[in-house]
Amino acid sequence: MNVAVMAVPLYILLILLELAYERWSGRHTYRLADAVTSIDTAVLRMLLEGPLRLLLVVPYAWLYEHARLWTLDPASPWTWLLGFVAVDFCFYWAHRSLHRYNLLWGAHQPHHSSEDFNLSTALRKGAFQTAFDWPFYLPLALLGLPLPLFLVLLGAQLVYQFWIHSQHVGRLGMLEWFMVTPSNHRVHHGQNDRYIDKNHGGVFIVWDRLFGTFADETEAVRYGVTTPVRTFDPLRLQFSWWRLLWADAVATRSWRDKLRLWWMPTGWRPADVRARPWPKMGSEKFDCPSQAGLRWYAFAQFVAINALTLVYLASVKQAGWLLPLLLGPLILFGCVSLGWLFEGRRALWRLEAVRLALLAAFALAWGLWLAPAQWLFGMGLAGLCAASLLWLVWLAARPQMAQA
Repeated sequence: MNVAVMAVPLYILLILLELAYERWSGRHTYRLADAVTSIDTAVLRMLLEGPLRLLLVVPYAWLYEHARLWTLDPASPWTWLLGFVAVDFCFYWAHRSLHRYNLLWGAHQPHHSSEDFNLSTALRKGAFQTAFDWPFYLPLALLGLPLPLFLVLLGAQLVYQFWIHSQHVGRLGMLEWFMVTPSNHRVHHGQNDRYIDKNHGGVFIVWDRLFGTFADETEAVRYGVTTPVRTFDPLRLQFSWWRLLWADAVATRSWRDKLRLWWMPTGWRPADVRARPWPKMGSEKFDCPSQAGLRWYAFAQFVAINALTLVYLASVKQAGWLLPLLLGPLILFGCVSLGWLFEGRRALWRLEAVRLALLAAFALAWGLWLAPAQWLFGMGLAGLCAASLLWLVWLAARPQMAQA
């Protein structure tokens, strides 16, 4: 049972409520392109979650069966309570380490790459993070926390972290002392000098207070990272930091530095390449003005892609393999194409036309040959692709459309 995935309807409801509150209050923290990119990174993580989760589940199950020191009763409320605290403790050290080392920071940086801060930011995850943080949870197997209960508690711990990504919740009195609150977490997402690498806790802020990584929110937060990604392509932003490391590894003349820079503290660079400039945060947020009609088109495709993601998840839950195998790459293609749409790249028209043609071909093949019992799904998807292609052609023929 994946608690975090089951909470998706709650996430959608809370995002809609935050948007409604913003409309009422007049204080806006959302931008369409940035919010869509955040949600699309969550889609990308869902596509990879199954295979990467095995990196955690397999060794955890083996250690629990062959090396556990105790056997904890999963029916005891004390096991649930202490287990939840222990999961958050392990999360603290995993999270702190992800900020500490170059290679690990590359897996986590996507979560911090947004220059906005709202509930959609909570969904902007590092798609490959699970491949790096799993060892930190293995001690719980040795302590005898059963795998099914561990996965439930880990999911609940992640669900808690959703609501703390908001600028509309002020300080919460005594809760600030022992719980991670929106105020405490806003600090964690700041690129202000005094906020960098602070407040790593997921649920309990006491870990940061105990281990010297706590900072209070005392000045306005500048969100984002000091080496901005400057893209709305959810796949490209996953590799943003690693691309900088790779460029340094290629450029440095020292073979020792080519290897060790990946494991050095975050931001460390070989001496002979430090003069090469890295991207710097500007005074303005990254944005790409685009035609208003193109943005409406992109939003419609975003809704369609997320609907297909729900179909993908339902098929996985039913132990299907063919539909996820074919649909997964097309969903990924759609997320990338959306990023190009928001960036206004010249190749977006051809890329989007190719995507729609491939998706329509899949829909027809699925409805007519691969799964005739689901012909209605196939024909409906093919019709949506045809309508989208006509819409795209109409937009391409109207370069004079007013800029937003």
